[in-house]
Amino acid sequence: MAGKLKYGLIGCGGCGENKHLASYKKYSDEIELAAVFDADISKAKAVAERNKVPKVCKSYAELLADSSIDIVSVVTPNVLHAPITIAALKAGKHVHVEKPISMNAREAQDIVNAKNRSGKKVMVALNNRFTESSQFAKRYVDEGHLGEIYHARCGWRRRKGYNMYGTWFADKKMSGGGPLIDLGVHFFDLTLYLMGFPAPAAVSASCYDKIANPPKAGRKSDSVMLGRNVAKGKYDVEDIAVGFAKLETGASVAFEFSWASHIEKETTYLELLGTRGGFSMHDGVIRMFSETAGDLVDIVPQTKNTSGWGDNETRHFIDCIKNNRNPLSPPEDAVKMMQIIDAIYSSSKSGREVVIKKNKTSK
Repeated sequence: MAGKLKYGLIGCGGCGENKHLASYKKYSDEIELAAVFDADISKAKAVAERNKVPKVCKSYAELLADSSIDIVSVVTPNVLHAPITIAALKAGKHVHVEKPISMNAREAQDIVNAKNRSGKKVMVALNNRFTESSQFAKRYVDEGHLGEIYHARCGWRRRKGYNMYGTWFADKKMSGGGPLIDLGVHFFDLTLYLMGFPAPAAVSASCYDKIANPPKAGRKSDSVMLGRNVAKGKYDVEDIAVGFAKLETGASVAFEFSWASHIEKETTYLELLGTRGGFSMHDGVIRMFSETAGDLVDIVPQTKNTSGWGDNETRHFIDCIKNNRNPLSPPEDAVKMMQIIDAIYSSSKSGREVVIKKNKTSK
């Protein structure tokens, strides 16, 4: 594909401006910033002025109706990801949609179907797949150094989250859930990506809101765990999700994700157990464990993450469009991820294990 690609941003919040717009702006030799839209028109105008974007649209439909625009980022509350992505595909745009791809697996599959009909590309904005550390880990696993991976652990636990009350993040109708769908989708996705993204088979999980709702737990309403005066804001999602997933390969994954919990400090982790070796990524530090020459061996690679928040991700999507390649984080993987998230919430509600039915692609 010759010439510059014209870019439009739908959703001018912090992630929209500081990740998506900022990263596309860095590739000005290949990308031309064309238009922005946000439901808050004053915010959209401010973002456009700061970034020298020539057009501020009054609706996302107006932006999508611009036939000159080739790529759009969808960076809105989760409830709008699927409808806007599908509308963009119908309008002939390539779509870079923020995670989670949708509110549930059914909507994710609708996006896959729309993508297949359109002939355009969709990439889910899972920036943790694109770090140098993650790409090293993927090569290491694919070269067979771990052998058969039969169990994994992953988590992103925060001791004190930021104040979600009064924002769409804490409103289940807008977000679809709490830290599971916000933080969990990152490290659960990365774990499955390294494992070759096998299909899920069953989930047993529990979700709790013991910190987020002090009156329910008999706590004072001035708790600092998620911000003071929390009782004044809406919060109908979990503050921690924990559980165990079984995959169709026979492998398993244990997980825990929280916005607030009484732990020492915030931590992220990912561990893989294989027949030939093990792998861990704790707070960004990679280690591999194996045995050789009759003894146990620990390996610490020199890989460093040097890219910005979305730079590698955006660079990759531009290359996929210009060279007609498949994105590294396709919506098909996101369907499986959303099946797991749906099952986690269902299992927590029912108190029972949930068996995940095989996905049947609809047209």
